Amino acid sequence: MPKKKKGKGKKGAAQAGPDPNSPEGQRLALVKKAKELEKSCKLEAHDFNKFQQQRDQINYFWIVEKKTLDDKKTERRNKERELQDLEEKHQVEIKAYKQSVKHLLYEHQDETTREMTDVEVQLKLLEDSNRAEEAKLKHDTRALNVQLKEMELEHQHF
Repeated sequence: MPKKKKGKGKKGAAQAGPDPNSPEGQRLALVKKAKELEKSCKLEAHDFNKFQQQRDQINYFWIVEKKTLDDKKTERRNKERELQDLEEKHQVEIKAYKQSVKHLLYEHQDETTREMTDVEVQLKLLEDSNRAEEAKLKHDTRALNVQLKEMELEHQHF
């Protein structure tokens, strides 16, 4: 412990050293001031470098994020175009399908009309045939009745 006291004593003696008004004191004050200014300058340079690094980092992130944003916008535009193309294709397919359905309906209606006409013609022919057959049967029945009456008359005469 006594050594520490001696050291403190020396510092006190060194600080109390030359008179600040003397040239040696002024020189020491200027050296001290120069060291403080140098330390302050180094601190400023360090802070400036740190600021530059942060600025460069922010600019780098800005560029990266701007590119990412542009990429996403391009991707979105491409997706929208693809969706629009798919929608147009779908509309064309729907139109073709509707046209096909209309054509099938027309064909069905045409076929149904043709079948109905054929059936009506066949029915008319059957009706005519039935009428002719019925007329023939009536005629045959009358003829048979007449023949029967004639036979009955002949039987009565015998």
